Amino acid sequence: MTPSNDRWNPLRLVDTLNFFGEVPLVGNFRWLQHMFGAAANPQAPPVDALEPTRAVVLLSEAGSAADALRKILEDRGIAVRSQLLPLDSPLPPAAANRIVNTPAILWKGVPDDEECLSAQIADLQQLPASEEYPLFDFRTAAPAVLQDIWGAVDDVVMGGASASGLALLPDYGRFAGNVSTANSGGFASVRTRNFEPPFDLSGWQGVRLVVRGDGQRYKIILRNSHNWDSLAYCTSIDTEAEQWIGVDIPFSALQATFRAKTQSTAPPLNPATVGSLQLMLSKFEYDGNQNPHFRAGAFSLDVRSLGVYRQATAPVTIMIASSPEQAATYTTLLAQSGLAHQILTHDEPEFAMKLVQALPSR
Repeated sequence: MTPSNDRWNPLRLVDTLNFFGEVPLVGNFRWLQHMFGAAANPQAPPVDALEPTRAVVLLSEAGSAADALRKILEDRGIAVRSQLLPLDSPLPPAAANRIVNTPAILWKGVPDDEECLSAQIADLQQLPASEEYPLFDFRTAAPAVLQDIWGAVDDVVMGGASASGLALLPDYGRFAGNVSTANSGGFASVRTRNFEPPFDLSGWQGVRLVVRGDGQRYKIILRNSHNWDSLAYCTSIDTEAEQWIGVDIPFSALQATFRAKTQSTAPPLNPATVGSLQLMLSKFEYDGNQNPHFRAGAFSLDVRSLGVYRQATAPVTIMIASSPEQAATYTTLLAQSGLAHQILTHDEPEFAMKLVQALPSR
């Protein structure tokens, strides 16, 4: 990323057009770049590859009992995510308002755990279940792949002086730079090259992000068209300074815009042909309105993941009691919960087989 000042830099414009293989009002010349050895545009994975990794969530104290349960499951090819007691949620802090990618939650009981279990049951009654798939997981992304896919599209394309970029840091990506309102500018963004073929997200309900911002309002933009200056399907995201937040955006909430003007007669986003994605900070909101949280100067938006989500069946809760007496207590606690559940005792005959059989088949 090149630091901005108040002067337009034509070399940065050339860099942008070269990265995307595009000349506004003329057209795309990626085909010509390919003839001279440039890599092809990225390919979205096929629909059947966009399946979430599902794992049983094990809620337990650390120790040999938890290790034994994990071994029973892993020996049978069942993935396990562990969360040690005391419990907050089976999710990371930035997304603690939902249960994600799990068919079952296992509770390994200990003596006198009724109060802790009651609190966990209350949480499970309130938390919606969902599945998610990370289109971009910046915790594990390779720097070279990131540099080949994401490029800056700043207001230099219209004579402005803003400058930004996307850098890979440990455990997240950072969209950062300096946004200037000089020369009638005022936006900075990073955008993917066109995916060919595009993402087919028709089996999903919306976009899910885990981000940490600086208190400003950002935009996320999806496009169906491969044309450079085409309809953009947008929504705005308000961030909390230095706080990780999880954000769900239904596809139906994305509004069609063209150069920040809403297009009321345009068709809705087609999730089956999502060709590119973009993150933006702009002083412009929509239809001439100003971004109420915008401030010129340095900015930073950290992104842990950018993916898609859909509702899922609530997981089965499997309670593993330490004694028959505790199993009876669990039965009482769960009787009115409405949760799908099964109660086992850890030393009952054929425990391992019964445990595996209690798991949903999917």
